[in-house]
Amino acid sequence: MTTRKTRTRALLGASLAALLLGATLQPVAAQDFSPAVIVNDEIITGYDIDQRRKLLEAAGGGASFSRENVIKQLVNDILRLQAARRAGINPTQQEIDDGFAQLSRSQGRDPATMRQYFQSRGVSNKHLDQQIAAEVAWRDLVPRTYMPRIRISDDELSEAMGTSQANPTEPEYLISEIRLPIDARGEQAVLADGTALLQQLRGGSTFGDVARQRSSGLSATSGGDLGWVGLSTLSPTAQRIVGPMTKDRVTRPFVDGNEVVIIGIRDTRGPGSVTPASYRISQLVVGVAPNAAPSVASTALQQAQAAKARVTDCASVEALKSEYLPISGDVGTLTPEQMPGPVRNAVITMPVGGISDPIRSNDGFHVIILCDKIESGSVKPTGSQEDSARRQLTASKLSRYSASLLRKLRREAVIERR
Repeated sequence: MTTRKTRTRALLGASLAALLLGATLQPVAAQDFSPAVIVNDEIITGYDIDQRRKLLEAAGGGASFSRENVIKQLVNDILRLQAARRAGINPTQQEIDDGFAQLSRSQGRDPATMRQYFQSRGVSNKHLDQQIAAEVAWRDLVPRTYMPRIRISDDELSEAMGTSQANPTEPEYLISEIRLPIDARGEQAVLADGTALLQQLRGGSTFGDVARQRSSGLSATSGGDLGWVGLSTLSPTAQRIVGPMTKDRVTRPFVDGNEVVIIGIRDTRGPGSVTPASYRISQLVVGVAPNAAPSVASTALQQAQAAKARVTDCASVEALKSEYLPISGDVGTLTPEQMPGPVRNAVITMPVGGISDPIRSNDGFHVIILCDKIESGSVKPTGSQEDSARRQLTASKLSRYSASLLRKLRREAVIERR
């Protein structure tokens, strides 16, 4: 009897333990915390590699990533953080949270919902924060290091703007980019990486997500977005490839200097003289996915209405645009035919300086401001053109410095495989 009672108590104890531990006692997959790669005495474990792969696959819509590509990204992040620390840059948790919130808003998603999504795919908050920290630190380090060196000469500015002023038929392109530095593996290997990314885009991954995860350019933080770019401001190689293309197209990967580049053309326009009754507009955009739940869309609409209340004129948009989607700001001069229907219907009835109610699109809710109406025979103002050209030239130079610095860090690093 005593033996039976003892056995019964043991069985009850085991049953209670099973309930407390989850009732099933299913085996937990072993996590590999052994060193896989050492980067300047900083360890990357098998668990780190598994976490980064899950993050990339979650962000890439389920696309697969080779172990080598995952390790390369982890190594790059460690090198970026090490370089930033040497310069006294250590992102705070608030800066990391702000960086993640900016990333989430740029994709039309709520930051808390975005974190929940990554957690549901097995990505820990700690690893997510480490990846964001590398982006935040690099975004601070590169301009701090190289901005004092950048000089935009009058000749460069004239070259960037001169063609559009002298030749009103030169096209402009609304483009995004992905840049892959040509490393020690050689040009063909990096071209193969570019081809794999192109297949990923054709498989349904968004250009912005792929650019954020894989591009080496500073534009990666905004999904590769470069805004409106005149054909003459592109490199000769890019001009030959982009020139014949139309909107909603993506180039094949091509070699441009020391990088392999993929360019997405989101729209095109003619930048010189304008047709009668053209409109220069600006906007603030609150991001929300087209298939968002009604409660999420309702919250975004309220945010857009609050954005409208903050706007007084087009100058105020420039001061506020960093708080909204990257497509916020000066849109440029458009004819009614170049505008989406809901935008056109609002703009053509607005006085100069008018502000629209929020307008829904696939990106979210747009608050449109009519900055100017250009009548027949008028010439488009050149002030915004010059500012745009200067920003583009600066961003291009910073992007080249960024790629060059990362190549230097990899070349000088001590990287051991285990």
